[in-house]
Amino acid sequence: MVLLTALEVRDLEAVHGSFRLGPIRLDAGGGEATVVLGPSGAGKTTLLRAIAGFLPLRSGTIRLDGRAIERLPPERRGLGFVPPDLGLFPHLRVRANVRYPLDLQGHPDRARRAATWLERFGLGRLEARYPAELSSGERQRVAMARALAAEPRVLLWDEPLAALDVESRDELLRLLRTVLEAERIPLLLVTHDPAVAFGLASRLVVLEGGRARFDGPPEGLAAGRLDRFAARFLGYENLYSLAELEAAHDAGLAPRLLAAAGSEGIVVPADAVRWTGATDGGPRAEVAAVRWTAGGWVVAFRDGSLTVRSGPSRDPPGVRVGDRVALRVEPEGWKPLGDAR
Repeated sequence: MVLLTALEVRDLEAVHGSFRLGPIRLDAGGGEATVVLGPSGAGKTTLLRAIAGFLPLRSGTIRLDGRAIERLPPERRGLGFVPPDLGLFPHLRVRANVRYPLDLQGHPDRARRAATWLERFGLGRLEARYPAELSSGERQRVAMARALAAEPRVLLWDEPLAALDVESRDELLRLLRTVLEAERIPLLLVTHDPAVAFGLASRLVVLEGGRARFDGPPEGLAAGRLDRFAARFLGYENLYSLAELEAAHDAGLAPRLLAAAGSEGIVVPADAVRWTGATDGGPRAEVAAVRWTAGGWVVAFRDGSLTVRSGPSRDPPGVRVGDRVALRVEPEGWKPLGDAR
């Protein structure tokens, strides 16, 4: 089945104090998650508030199923908005928090509908508690249930899951994906966390300084020309600028990396790093760190003034801090940053 675009944002510009956002163009389709990713100060929250109607537009259009809504007040746009602090009422119990938007609408079946969403989010046993009596993950569930109980046409969510541990975050991401797919509700979510973005996004918009640096499927961010900004969000650790490579030019891997670098340097994926005993050929490097992570063993090497990280690998690395090894990097894994020099 072909899904019609539910939310269309075209040439949106907004001003908040001295910050200027836009022009921004994005779409969010039914059952899909469009994630806006970027560092603090990129304009993510400003964008969401402008779409929700809490910040006036300088120019541009916002359409919901083809109908212009940018001149409507927030309560008439058909959008559900979850702020970073979740916006739960501390004096209301969980049940009343979830039911609140239904009471405002005068929904004829408000009690049953609130109970349905409480159960879908596993909150039935908590419905008599106050927000202060809940864990961070439980409060997130209440915010989800309340937003969706109001039957929004699009769900807007600002920096979700920020206060959660990894296990709780992943559990809620799975739950949110399941609900969105079942209800066919578009989600527009902003975050600075790549793990949240890549764990949920059908479409990714990367903001920097109020402008979109990338707009497309998540896998497209790595497929196109990389710059340092995009490489950081993709999780690459071995990023080397031209200045770093030139400073280390006479050591180990640096000359080869410099020859292959783009105008902003080069990326070396960790899984392209190899090492063997120090008696073998190749640049000599010292083991600087050996650590276990959730993904496996990671080893860091000092190669002149460069730090090169490998892994993660499930196999024990067989080296200790201070060991000398012959280090090499598979050239097919290198990714120049920026334009060709």
